[in-house]
Amino acid sequence: MKYKKVLVEPGKYYDAKIYRYPQDKDIFDLPLRWHFSYEYIFIKKGCIKLNKLDTSVILKENDIYFLNSQEVHSYAEISPDAEFIVVNAFTKSILPYLDDPHKTPTFKNPEGNTKDIITKSLSAIYDYKDLDDKLTCLRINAILLNVNYYILRDCMDSSITYIKGSESDDFDCAKSAIIYIRNNFQKDITLNEIASYVGMTPAHFSKYFKDKTSETFSKYLRRVRLEHAIDDIKNKGYTVKSAAMKNGFPNVNSLIGTCKAEYGHTPIEIKNFRVSFKCDN
Repeated sequence: MKYKKVLVEPGKYYDAKIYRYPQDKDIFDLPLRWHFSYEYIFIKKGCIKLNKLDTSVILKENDIYFLNSQEVHSYAEISPDAEFIVVNAFTKSILPYLDDPHKTPTFKNPEGNTKDIITKSLSAIYDYKDLDDKLTCLRINAILLNVNYYILRDCMDSSITYIKGSESDDFDCAKSAIIYIRNNFQKDITLNEIASYVGMTPAHFSKYFKDKTSETFSKYLRRVRLEHAIDDIKNKGYTVKSAAMKNGFPNVNSLIGTCKAEYGHTPIEIKNFRVSFKCDN
């Protein structure tokens, strides 16, 4: 069985996409779907039935719920009076702060005090009406960073397993390309080379790879190089220059520019980052 892949575009000023029901009603009419971002749900009013592959979840007023990256789901039943928001948070907002940025973490749903804090945070986002106002975007960025802090601190759970949407898709050639890239990213890999490896023309492979991963080949290659470079800088004592040279970047400015474009920070800023939020009592 195949599931619909949804391409989620980020907001203009933050690494998330926020949908509001009933204003964005059409997006919730889709059948079983998946995407690479995490999905945070907050119910302001009414109730909804969320279908996953192995279970259904009923969410009511003031409930929150987390869906992991690539987790297949659909909004099966929505009460006539329902009002809620969905925040699709992109993995790149979390990965820089992990010891191993090569693995996408899984999260359990929050409990206790952490659940209360995140519920208040998502409720605050719900209350903002103009999501493109620049001052509001600053506030939303701060709230999302706060949410990320608590889920990273309290909700990571590597034992969670589920069928990823990509595993049901025609993904074999893309997987082969990804393995090849991750084994050879330190070299000068060209589009012609990777297309030949999987048995496609460059034009066909370029379109195919983006369809399956939502990224161009060149962007994915830069991101893999960046993940390894950040790991070398944070955990292995490499300088920015040496990390750039080791991981396939043509020069140090290329690494710095890629890092700022992907994460909004320089490699040194990420290296020195320390979460400073205090737990609410």
